[in-house]
Amino acid sequence: MSPALRGSKPFEIHDPSPGSWTAACPDSRFAASREASVKIAFYGRYSSDNQRDTSIEDQRRVVQRWADAHGHELVADFSDAAVSGASARLLNGLQGALRSAFTKPAPFDAIVVDQLSRLSRDVGDTDAIIKRLRFFGVRVVAVSDGIDTGDDTTKVSVTVKSLVNELYLDDLRKTTKRGLDGRFLKGYATGGRTYGYRSEPVHEPGRSDSHGRPISVGYRITIDPAEAAVVCQIFRLFREGLGEKVIAKRLNLQSSHRVWRPNTIYLMLQNSKYVGRFYFNRREWRKHPETGRRVYRWRPRDQWESRVINALRIIDDEVWDAVQRRLQTRKRLFARRRSATAHLLSGLLICDRCGGRLSILAKDYYGCRNHVESGTCPNDLRIRREAIEELVIRALARHLPEYIESLRIAANRRLPRSQDPQVATRRRQLIHLRRQAEGIMGAIQQGRLQGRALQEALATYQRLWAQVEQLEQEPESSGPESAPMEIHYDRAVVKDFVSRLPEALRADVGLGREFLRETLQHVRVTDGGKRRRTCPICDQTLGKVTPQHLALHGVAPREGYLRFPELGFTKGARLVIQPSPEGLLNTGKVFGLVVAGAGFEPATFGL
Repeated sequence: MSPALRGSKPFEIHDPSPGSWTAACPDSRFAASREASVKIAFYGRYSSDNQRDTSIEDQRRVVQRWADAHGHELVADFSDAAVSGASARLLNGLQGALRSAFTKPAPFDAIVVDQLSRLSRDVGDTDAIIKRLRFFGVRVVAVSDGIDTGDDTTKVSVTVKSLVNELYLDDLRKTTKRGLDGRFLKGYATGGRTYGYRSEPVHEPGRSDSHGRPISVGYRITIDPAEAAVVCQIFRLFREGLGEKVIAKRLNLQSSHRVWRPNTIYLMLQNSKYVGRFYFNRREWRKHPETGRRVYRWRPRDQWESRVINALRIIDDEVWDAVQRRLQTRKRLFARRRSATAHLLSGLLICDRCGGRLSILAKDYYGCRNHVESGTCPNDLRIRREAIEELVIRALARHLPEYIESLRIAANRRLPRSQDPQVATRRRQLIHLRRQAEGIMGAIQQGRLQGRALQEALATYQRLWAQVEQLEQEPESSGPESAPMEIHYDRAVVKDFVSRLPEALRADVGLGREFLRETLQHVRVTDGGKRRRTCPICDQTLGKVTPQHLALHGVAPREGYLRFPELGFTKGARLVIQPSPEGLLNTGKVFGLVVAGAGFEPATFGL
């Protein structure tokens, strides 16, 4: 029996009048045949904000009419609005359709699109999606392209069509870049927004559209007086000696419409637009091959375009030069002092109020960075470094045996088949075949193959992927089910390790920091409000337990913070320490605390 969604040749849908339609197909046998009804899912997408939601409605109407003509049932609907098809990873609607298709049993038999380009405009993404769907028994149908992946003869058609879609995107990118070059040389805006400026449309004299509205030929950059005044204030305050943190706090107190951060101000102080120097073509955006996200790379300096527009100057040369001199001087003064932090809890402390990081703000004192830098968090708690390190070390040493016992209980799981040696060999073969196929596709995309060589390369490409599919469909392992695995440990060994843990963590800060970062997920710090200050030695109530008071008892400040960690908190606080099950298992193996079977994967559980 022929596949339920197979079509032999491309066909078109005509809509001569509302309420009536006919399907015309070059092959009359395709139109006349009545295939078995199957369940299908619609997926639609349009690329940019310049298009409209009706674009998806148009695609859905085409698919619905095709489904009605062939007796298929539309059971699911997925879409992505105003999202480019350059990367499938960023298409939430498509990812939802794939997740549904990969369930067992799948709620539909095929994903139907108007055109294959709606699925993705990347050759690799399109190929990977189709292969994954084919493995789960779900086909892809592109109605307007006449493509049905259920037909083995469409492999070359899918590859060629995907390549054409990707080349179209490359051509569109070049055309857009050429247009932006022309706009920049004419003094028009090229996109993006800089604080202190706004853009206004420039209309072509004597021309209007069909509705009588003037036609815009571009957008001219102009100065925003209110924002320009803030820019001048930022430069003036910095020139007078204030730092970015103080300036950010002042601006946040003045206005609640915008949150100012020190890093934003630092970048503004170096923006040459404020003295009328505009640059273009300095950066090139590329798609990251693994994440699918766009990242920029700097172009060679000889490719940069620049213009000086004195009418858009906000800061005069005297102020600009003074600010740049201070920035350069400050870089030289602090260049040797800046280094990566090496404290035990660096990167682990989180403010429970705002979710930001706690870091060293004054000498050996932790505090919420958002509170100090921008004033956006009300948590003004300060914690002495030695005090919070002592509390975390004590808690970890006290609860470590309980954590390991929890791991032992959670370890009663079966060995994954992925540990089978035959599976590992098959995976290496798959990687090798995929690399060969990607190399051939790279040569095709670069245009190095023409004519018969191109056809042979496409045939080889399809042959390699056929081998990949055959390997993927083979059973992962023919061996018996693996036996339940357990974690074993000696309580005496763990007890001895715990007794020496605090001293070991303090003795080697590098090793201790690595151990804590592997073992703990985070330590959340909650502001507990004001509390009475009482000397832990003489029980005297004080406004603040000072080093001078501790000296009366013969206790040095550092010793006092270690013996009485509560002295290191300026207010009441609560710590929530969250360990990492996976990290506990890894460190347990490294230090010889536990013995686990190969392939053990601890479950996520609350500790």
